[in-house]
Amino acid sequence: MPRTALLFATWALLTTPIYGDGVEFQRDVRPILVKHCVSCHGARSQKAKLRLDAATLIHQGGDSGTAVIAKQPAKSLLLQRITSKDPDLRMPAEAKPLSQKDIAVIRAWIAQGAAVPANETIPAGPEDHWAWKPPRRSKRLAAGGNVIDLYFDSLHKQKKVETRPTAGREHLLRRVSLDRVGLPPTRKQLHQFLSDKSPGAYTKVIDRLLKSPHHGERWGRHWMDIWRYTDWFGLGKEVRYSQKSIWRWRDWIVESLNDDLGYDRMVVDMLAADEIAPSDIQRLRATGFLTRNFNLFNRNYWLDDVVEHTPKGRSWG
Repeated sequence: MPRTALLFATWALLTTPIYGDGVEFQRDVRPILVKHCVSCHGARSQKAKLRLDAATLIHQGGDSGTAVIAKQPAKSLLLQRITSKDPDLRMPAEAKPLSQKDIAVIRAWIAQGAAVPANETIPAGPEDHWAWKPPRRSKRLAAGGNVIDLYFDSLHKQKKVETRPTAGREHLLRRVSLDRVGLPPTRKQLHQFLSDKSPGAYTKVIDRLLKSPHHGERWGRHWMDIWRYTDWFGLGKEVRYSQKSIWRWRDWIVESLNDDLGYDRMVVDMLAADEIAPSDIQRLRATGFLTRNFNLFNRNYWLDDVVEHTPKGRSWG
């Protein structure tokens, strides 16, 4: 055999895939489809309602029916479209046609029966993301008996942490009292709670604490930190920026929380009570938020502080 002919024969053997019965969808076919077809026929987009990123879905087909017919490559729509000479029909559209090698792989897979891999996993689409699924109530109770405990059950098992038993009623009362009003319950309140065996006993405690004037005092401190309240404002012992009546704003905050005024109404009054209700002394106290930033020597500093801290203070709402 001439040397040139031998060289071409060897090259043909090396470049022509020898599949026999060994073509596998996951290993040989899917990478080709992912590279050339899945952008239009995958989990994110399904033109003609056709997906080509899983063998199961290829058999399922789209608007034009099944994309492959096992052992009949010539009658399989998938092969017809990727080999078509008509530019309006050939796929992938507006892209280079598949190489003869890639086409041969797909043809061989179909000819061998277009087998679906065992236990094939269908790639999840955007609609399968948990954020788009309606919440479902768990059919089981968490170890702690509360829905929120479901989030910690698996972590407890992983760390081998045992769930604490339910707190006693005396501990429950102490915790909620310190949380709501910042004060422990009195002996009388403890006795009343322990003696009340009705289903709404705990709800009664919550209602009582929310109606307590100490509730506004306790939680007003947090809001005053956010809104930069202070009685003293100056350098060292200087109090030149301090406002003699700033405490009226403090009282307004506490009273507003106790009266359940509403965050939106509180914001409006702090920024514009002097414009909205200039004759209402009680509402005018809210503008302490503006005078809190007062600068004796430079009005621009004053306004700059107001502009800076207004969005900062409101973002906590």
